[in-house]
Amino acid sequence: MTAWVFAVGRMLGLGSVAGVRPSMTLAVIGVVSKLGWGAGLNPTFSFLSHWLAIVIFVVLAFLESSFDKIPKLDRLQDRLLMPYRLVAGAVAGAATIPFGWQGVVVGAAVGAGAAWTSTYVKGLTRPKTVSSDTVLTLMSLWEDLAVFAGTLLTLIVSPVGYGIAAFTGFMYWQVGWRRRAKYRAMRRRQA
Repeated sequence: MTAWVFAVGRMLGLGSVAGVRPSMTLAVIGVVSKLGWGAGLNPTFSFLSHWLAIVIFVVLAFLESSFDKIPKLDRLQDRLLMPYRLVAGAVAGAATIPFGWQGVVVGAAVGAGAAWTSTYVKGLTRPKTVSSDTVLTLMSLWEDLAVFAGTLLTLIVSPVGYGIAAFTGFMYWQVGWRRRAKYRAMRRRQA
């Protein structure tokens, strides 16, 4: 039973970070598995620890991170990469689950759901317009560092994944609270 508690933490954490930077998440999973740290890979996803796959995901991570720092391409990239983020979240969620095909199915579903949620929250928290391109660059750099650290920590200490999912939920709640407060204030001004 405790094995499932740790597994669900990994599913939630890795799926959540894959919703923000899918290629970086898969690259870190591959490198950590290749080095033998943390949770091992499910045999179904052993291709992630192959050096060719790691190099491909690192190159994709650099491209994704670079395009994310360009304000005019930010929204377009989010829309185009949504299916990739869901698939990467499903793979990341299921890659370290050792419970056979049941674990793969549950991990893929939870990982894809967590990836969708974090992608949605990322879209809500990103400003539609920025006063300077530096703001978006710094936000993107923060996301890069958070995804790298979150993936690494979740693979080494599985309960960290619960914290990542809780942070995503908190950000969703906070954005919703701010919007409700904004519209309440607008209604008061009109009345």
